[in-house]
Amino acid sequence: MKLHIISPQHKQEFTVQWIEAHTTSGALIIKPNHAPIILSLVAGSDFSFMLNNDEKRAIYLQRPCFLEVDREKAIMLMG
Repeated sequence: MKLHIISPQHKQEFTVQWIEAHTTSGALIIKPNHAPIILSLVAGSDFSFMLNNDEKRAIYLQRPCFLEVDREKAIMLMG
């Protein structure tokens, strides 16, 4: 699954096994072939993902963000 992280300063792309996202409704684990969804991510939480080489990474979200997911990719928009 491809993960695109887009902010005003940069754009990054990763191939990931899973994504952990924290929303106002709780935490979700997103894997390839997930049903399409758009999420509002909570400021003050970690956005975590596992790369295909088994390296876990996390980004601390200082502001609310949005995550759009379809079966093959996820796009996170950071403000």
